[in-house]
Amino acid sequence: MDILELIKNGENAKVDFKREWYKKVDLKGEFVKDMLALTNGDIHSIDQTAYLIIGIVDDTKKVFDFDTSSIPRSLDKLTQQLLEILNNYAQPEFLSLEINWIDYDEKEILVLSVAPHGRLISLSKDLQLKKGTDKKGIVYYRIGENIRVASADVVRDFEKAFGSDKQEGRKIEAKTYIENVNNAGTMNFS
Repeated sequence: MDILELIKNGENAKVDFKREWYKKVDLKGEFVKDMLALTNGDIHSIDQTAYLIIGIVDDTKKVFDFDTSSIPRSLDKLTQQLLEILNNYAQPEFLSLEINWIDYDEKEILVLSVAPHGRLISLSKDLQLKKGTDKKGIVYYRIGENIRVASADVVRDFEKAFGSDKQEGRKIEAKTYIENVNNAGTMNFS
């Protein structure tokens, strides 16, 4: 991973910058949404590693000296905590998560990375967000730096890209998903 190159190239389907760590109340909502969307990426990036970089300002790409006091310094402990949160909401589960503190421009940034998952990840249960609740079965993905909720057509495109028509265990429960897409008026499309 060349952190300088990732930052220089800016946000995209597989790279997201956050100025600071999630507030405790947002960790189970916004963090899960961000990580599921990044891991899914878009259909052109499914074979790429996803990066969530904490401590970089989106538009300027400058380092932000964020408060690290609520983040465990033990990478093993932090990895375990974050995987537990993610896997409480992800279907299929995250198998791994790599976390590193990196010295950058005389400050520390936190880099979370997820290797290509080989599957489309959906919500395994309802997810409470700042602006409402997203329902079980929802699939988040990214267009550039924006998170979207996948329509049934987008899910099919992803499944084709993953080759899921030929592989067991890679299909989302279509009935649950379609019901949630039909109720999309109540979902958060940030």
